[in-house]
Amino acid sequence: MFKFFRNIRRNLMETGKTSKYLKYAIGEIVLVMIGILLALQVNTWNTNRELKKEELNVMKSLHQEFFENLNRFDPVYKFHLNRKKTIETLMLSKLTELSLDSLKNLNRVVGNNYTFDPFQGIYNSIINSGKIELISNDTLKIKISKFQDLLNDYKEEETSTMVFVQNNLYPYELDDLKMSFNIAHQIKESTAQEKAELKQSLIKLMQSDKFENLMVFVYGHMTDIFTEGPILREEMVSIINVLESEIETHN
Repeated sequence: MFKFFRNIRRNLMETGKTSKYLKYAIGEIVLVMIGILLALQVNTWNTNRELKKEELNVMKSLHQEFFENLNRFDPVYKFHLNRKKTIETLMLSKLTELSLDSLKNLNRVVGNNYTFDPFQGIYNSIINSGKIELISNDTLKIKISKFQDLLNDYKEEETSTMVFVQNNLYPYELDDLKMSFNIAHQIKESTAQEKAELKQSLIKLMQSDKFENLMVFVYGHMTDIFTEGPILREEMVSIINVLESEIETHN
């Protein structure tokens, strides 16, 4: 092709047709420029296509992780609600009228600790690698970027409650609750006396001023869980919905 053009140029120059040569030369330059522009356009199109493909993969991965984390969050938050209700039951019920099993269950719920521990491998990888910039929806990008702050706020409240229970309720029960090894671990059938002694021990513990003080503080520590929790969940649902919309658009 280039040899063909050279032959035309040489022929025009040899025959002295200068004006025709200039016109031809300009036309050739224009053709070359058009070819370059087309090549750049194709290259840009291919690059954009690959970026869109990578963006779609990023959003699909994020959607899966956020969806899994939403399913992990709900039972943990339900536990906190149950603990709140349990404390109210302990403080407002006539404990002597409750069965041993009920007292044991109430004490177990109050003393247990559960925290929301989401999967964040994909999220952290996307943030740390800068792939968050692949997301073209600015609203979605901002929501994802700010999610960690909401998560940290919520987890601070869970951690605060857990640490207080571990540092205060556990030591108190170790010192003041007479626990039967046999009943605790069900080695063999408990005697009526063992059950009666444990019930009285639990009632004595739960009716003490210190236990009530501890419940006041545990209940107080949990207050912000029920403020931050719904905010966090609502944001997870919102991010999932926007991701689903964007994925559908890109498919």
